[in-house]
Amino acid sequence: MQISRIIEGVTGTVRSAAAAVTQRLTNTLEGFKEHHRVRRLAVIAVAAAVFTGSGATAAWAISNTEAPAPAEAAAETADETTEEPVPQTTAPAAPETTEAPAPVETTEAPAPAPEPAAEPEGPVDIDVSDLDDEQEANAVTIIEAGKEMGFDEQGWAVALATAMQEAKMYNAASEAVPESFEYTDSDVTYSDHDSVGIFQQRTSMGWGSVEELMDVSTSASKFYGTLEDIDGWQDMSIASAAQAVQVSAFPDAYAQWEGLAEDVIDAYEAEA
Repeated sequence: MQISRIIEGVTGTVRSAAAAVTQRLTNTLEGFKEHHRVRRLAVIAVAAAVFTGSGATAAWAISNTEAPAPAEAAAETADETTEEPVPQTTAPAAPETTEAPAPVETTEAPAPAPEPAAEPEGPVDIDVSDLDDEQEANAVTIIEAGKEMGFDEQGWAVALATAMQEAKMYNAASEAVPESFEYTDSDVTYSDHDSVGIFQQRTSMGWGSVEELMDVSTSASKFYGTLEDIDGWQDMSIASAAQAVQVSAFPDAYAQWEGLAEDVIDAYEAEA
């Protein structure tokens, strides 16, 4: 009986001590939600009290089961509550890159290179067996002057036959007009009054100045201008048309040069 009472006494003491420990720990660790730590501490305290078997030892157990220092508690709490970081599964966004603009394709063909300017053509070089180089050059000038004024082969033939009859197709100066020598390189000269040049036109008859009449192209243009003013010249023979312009004392003399005029025209058209 005595032993039973002693055991009951010890048991009561242990229970009281355990209840006190539990209440103290609950108050100290208020706010911590990890209840399993509280229970673990309580169990340790009970075990210590039973092991010692006396009130003094139980009191020692109680004094050594006080809550750990705040730093230790915080460390333990951090160990138990810190969750492992969740690995990031989303790949970081790729840095933006600025792409260079695509080159613009052109479909237009490059502009063609400008063609070199055509060199001016020289005078037509004809070859007529009965004429020398000076005569041939003067014949070409007469044809091209008429061509520029709109005359065709018939008008050219009238002018060529006239030039052959009057000065043998030379730009002849006149000894009666000394000034005429200033405008020609020809060695052929005449001395029929004041007649000068390839058509032997006279300044006194209103054909123009000595300088104008000694220029083959200008002299030919004056001849064509007068021929153009003669009504029906296209229906006349070459000799008759020439006489209508020149009013010569030998009207039939022009006819002898009609064949040569045609040869000159053929040679010109072959080369032009």
